[in-house]
Amino acid sequence: MRFPFRVEAATLLERPNRFLVHVSLRSSNERVYAHCPDPGRLLELLVPGATVHVSREAPGAYRSTAYTLRFVEHPVGGVLVSVVSRLANDLFREALAAGVFPALVRYTRVRAEVALPAAPAERVHSRVDYLLEGDGLRPCWVEVKSATLVDSGIAFFPDAITERGRRHLAHLRMLAAAGERCAVCFVVQRPDAYVLRPQWDRDPAFAREMLLAKQSGVEFYACTTLVTLEEARVLEPIPVQPEPLEG
Repeated sequence: MRFPFRVEAATLLERPNRFLVHVSLRSSNERVYAHCPDPGRLLELLVPGATVHVSREAPGAYRSTAYTLRFVEHPVGGVLVSVVSRLANDLFREALAAGVFPALVRYTRVRAEVALPAAPAERVHSRVDYLLEGDGLRPCWVEVKSATLVDSGIAFFPDAITERGRRHLAHLRMLAAAGERCAVCFVVQRPDAYVLRPQWDRDPAFAREMLLAKQSGVEFYACTTLVTLEEARVLEPIPVQPEPLEG
């Protein structure tokens, strides 16, 4: 997909909070604030002095900054990483249409932002990113996650502790155990991963829930993407391994 915006290079100065970065524009040396659309820790990416790319946004009643952070060049190796979490949903739709996930290719209808049925022993209804439907097929509830952290070819999720994500995964697990088809797809917004694993050391509660979900029938998928300043495209599927590493 081609991006509908243009970016300019900047140098990262600091990250005052999860949703804000302070940068120096390379073209003018002007120091500006930009919205950070990924609230994760991003400690491996948002290092002072790193090259980042921001887009200028139209003024709006709900905007407190004139810029949005779009991409970060990894301080080691220079790989370009997208930090726009919602882009993962668009890339999943492209991957689905391109047949990247063979187990899902027969679905012909995609509904977004659908309320999940109540899970056993749960009173709260939550929403899921997509509901896939097709003639003669069991509906498939799909949650999409954006991953940006890669270490030695291993993509990790989550980047920060996510109790909300754990609860959502538990909901899918209970639905799968009751006979519903449920799946989670991780879109790695960079090209340099060959497998995805949960962060057992950083968020063990989510990792345990992910393993239980797999054992209960939740399906896990992941894919890598190639990101440039002009476009992003899905590269290939990679395996998801929830089990903890031995040793």
